[in-house]
Formats: sequence, C-alpha cells, structure tokens
Amino acid sequence: MVEQPDIAATEPSLSDVRADLEQLRVDFAKLVETLGITARDGVKGAAYDAEAAAGEVKDWAETQAETLRERIQTQPFAAVAIAAGVGALLGHIMLRR
Repeated sequence: MVEQPDIAATEPSLSDVRADLEQLRVDFAKLVETLGITARDGVKGAAYDAEAAAGEVKDWAETQAETLRERIQTQPFAAVAIAAGVGALLGHIMLRR
C-alpha cells in the first residue's frame, strides 16, 4: 500500500508567504538602490570622459593655432598667397552654383 504525503504539511502557511513577500520587497528595494548608484556612477564617468576629451581637443586646437601664427609670422608672403588662392577657389565654386 502506497502512503499518501501529508498535503497540509507541504503547503506553505500564510505567514510563510507573507515573510517571503517581505523579503522579496527588501531585495527589490536593494536592487533598485544598487541600479540607481550604478547609473549615477556611469553618468559621472561619462561626464568625466567627455570633459577630458574636450580638454584634449582644446589643447590640440590651441597648439594648431599657435603653429599657424608662427608660420604666418615667419612666412607672411606665403600665407597671403595661400589665403588668396583659397579665396579665389571658394569664390569660383560659389559663383558656379
């Protein structure tokens, strides 16, 4: 003869379900808090990276501008000739349209 399991003993009680739901609520609150911290740190990291990249571009542009100033000072006639040539080329292109 096969013995039947006691179904009442295997079913969770209402207090067990409530305790599980409360633990789930606590775990979910911790998860949301952790996600918020992670997102905030990610945004701060991205802002820092963007600021660093902007600083590098600014430094590069300042270096290029200084190099251009020096070349214009050392070779003013070449600079004027190049500027006139570029202006004539752009003028020709603009007038064709």
